[in-house]
Amino acid sequence: MLNAHLRFGSLTYYRRTEKTTTHFQLHLDRFIGEVAPDPPRQAKTHLLSVIGSETQISAIVAAIHMDEAFTLEAPGVTPIRALLGRDAQCYRGSLQLSDRKRAVRHVIGVSEEFATPSAGAGRTLLAHSEPSFVWASLAHIHGLPGIPEWAGWFHRQLSRYDSLVPLLGIGCQPVLVKGNREQFLSWLSEGVRTGQLPFPQQSGPIQWPRINLGQLFRMASG
Repeated sequence: MLNAHLRFGSLTYYRRTEKTTTHFQLHLDRFIGEVAPDPPRQAKTHLLSVIGSETQISAIVAAIHMDEAFTLEAPGVTPIRALLGRDAQCYRGSLQLSDRKRAVRHVIGVSEEFATPSAGAGRTLLAHSEPSFVWASLAHIHGLPGIPEWAGWFHRQLSRYDSLVPLLGIGCQPVLVKGNREQFLSWLSEGVRTGQLPFPQQSGPIQWPRINLGQLFRMASG
């Protein structure tokens, strides 16, 4: 986490009406999005996390709910136009810093698709591409039978069938997984049939590793 602030991006908000003009820039520490080829440099945004003053954060929350666009920049990332889409959700908080009298305000905006994953959509958005996390997430979302030790094998199947699509991430390593429950079950069936997926030697409950969002983001930030 050394010099983590140097990896921050920025979010610029601009809105002009007949009577007023609102224009300011905030620090952005996390972002997940799909960059579309048309229109150029526009991103279908699934998560953004920014910090700023109370007034600025309130304006950003209002803009998200009105489905307005922002401009994002980050080291190594060409400026893009970002939209969270309709029915996006916002989660506000405060960060009390030792050298500040007033708390810094924080908001996380999440798209409807990312907030409420659907097993029948044929696409799953994940905040990290680490094999254990990908396998545990898909097993939970799609109700797949298996054990944690199958993570590496399953990840290789996803790569083999071009089912892993890297997404644009700032402060994280997100991925889009393409496929449905029937497809994943067919892979698992073949793996068990050919002996590539061994069953546990002892019976009993399966203990899955617990990985929270904070751990994933720390892994990505190094």
